[in-house]
Amino acid sequence: MWTFVVWNIAALAAAIYCLVKAVMDLRARRYGWGIVGLVSAVVFLVTPIQTRAVKIDLPVAEK
Repeated sequence: MWTFVVWNIAALAAAIYCLVKAVMDLRARRYGWGIVGLVSAVVFLVTPIQTRAVKIDLPVAEK
């Protein structure tokens, strides 16, 4: 469980860094690098993180 939390925090920190860097580049009129930063942030935010699912079959109540 802790590794899931750590990886989520790391991905969020990387996405925030990419967004901040992209805004700085766009304000400095470096449009190519700004777009690369925005795309990188989007990739970090939309990448699914694998989790473990547990399926439990409960018995059906009979009358």
